[in-house]
Amino acid sequence: MTKPDSIILFDRLYLASLALGVLNFLFAWSDMSAKIARAPEFAATGFGTGFVIATFAIGMIINLIIWYFISARASKIAKWILTAFFVLGLFSMLSNLSNPLGPQGISLGVALVITVIQGVAIYLLFRPDSIAWFSRKPPVDPDTFR
Repeated sequence: MTKPDSIILFDRLYLASLALGVLNFLFAWSDMSAKIARAPEFAATGFGTGFVIATFAIGMIINLIIWYFISARASKIAKWILTAFFVLGLFSMLSNLSNPLGPQGISLGVALVITVIQGVAIYLLFRPDSIAWFSRKPPVDPDTFR
């Protein structure tokens, strides 16, 4: 079964948001390391920069696995897991706006752009052609929805 246009656009937007997330992490690394070094309570817990890198890498791997199951396997479960993670991430982002260890400045702006891109990508998973694809119904004519 051919991927519908909504899933193809989801792929592009979601992977672009992940790539932008990696770039944001790399560019904000020095600032993030300095914040961690200035927070003795954070260092006292035993979590350092290695923990931050490992957490980011594991998060990326989980995101790629979810993307694979949505894009290649048409998994409804993965679609709902991603949607739940997105909603939880929205609440987390709002609560971290006042966190001194959270992203600030350009890094925060890029994080907001990433959130918008992911929101649009998730919206695409609920369009009629995507719903038919997840249900494994015959392809829907994309011109119907234009």
